[in-house]
Amino acid sequence: MDVNQEDRYGLYVDLAKLITDCPVAYTGLLDDDRQFFLAKDFNGLLDADEVPRHLTLCQYALGSTQPMIVPDLREHPKLKHNPLVTASPNWVFWGAYPLVTQDGLVLGTLCTVDYKPRSMEPFQIEQMQALANNLTLLVTLQMEERDAVTERMAKLAAYFHRNHPDLRPSELENFLNLCSGQPVNRQELERLAQWGIVTLDNNAPDLTAKGREIQAEHGLHAATFRRQALAQRTAVDIEDLFAMID
Repeated sequence: MDVNQEDRYGLYVDLAKLITDCPVAYTGLLDDDRQFFLAKDFNGLLDADEVPRHLTLCQYALGSTQPMIVPDLREHPKLKHNPLVTASPNWVFWGAYPLVTQDGLVLGTLCTVDYKPRSMEPFQIEQMQALANNLTLLVTLQMEERDAVTERMAKLAAYFHRNHPDLRPSELENFLNLCSGQPVNRQELERLAQWGIVTLDNNAPDLTAKGREIQAEHGLHAATFRRQALAQRTAVDIEDLFAMID
C-alpha cells in the first residue's frame, strides 16, 4: 500500500473492463481503516488514491472468498445507501472478486461497475476469478520479494556493523551502488578502500576479492538488483537499516 504502481496493475483493470464490458473497473487493498487503489479507471468521475473503509462497497466483499455480484445496487438492502449509489457517480451494477491468498486471507478486491442493471455470464465470472487469482499472485510475490530484500539488506548492515561499526549510511549506500553497477560517489568509498573492500586504483572504482566475497555472500550481484527493481520500484532506506541493527 501507498506505492504508486498504476503501470504494473493497470493491465488488470483494463482486462476486467474487457471481460465484463463494464465502463468502470478498479482494484485495491483494504486494511482496518481504508482502501488503497492499486489501479483504477473511474471513467473520469472519481479521482482518489484511497477512500475510508467505511465508505467502500468492498468492505462487504471481504467476508467470503467467492465473488459478490450485485445486479442493481439500488435494490441491495445494505449497499443501496452508499454515497456511490445515492449520489454521483450513481453506480448501479457492481461485481467484486476477492483477492484471496493461498492461506485464505482476503487482501482486497478486483471490481467492475456499470451505470445500469446487468448480470454476468458464468464464463465472465470464471474469467474474472482467474484474473483476480493472477493479480493476487503478483501482489503476494511482490510482498515476499520485499521481505527477502529487507532481510538481505539487514544482514549486510549487520555485517558492516560488526566489522566496521563506524561505517556511515552513505558509505553503505555507495557500496550497494557499486555492487549493482550504479554511479557512485568516489569520496564515499575511500574508507572502504582502506579496509580492502574496494579499489580506487583505476578510474572506475571496483570491488576487491574481499568485496566480491561480501557481494556474493549477501546475494548482491547486479542481476539481483535488477530483479528487485522490477519487483519493488522502491528503494531500501539505508538509515532505517542502521536503526534496525542498533
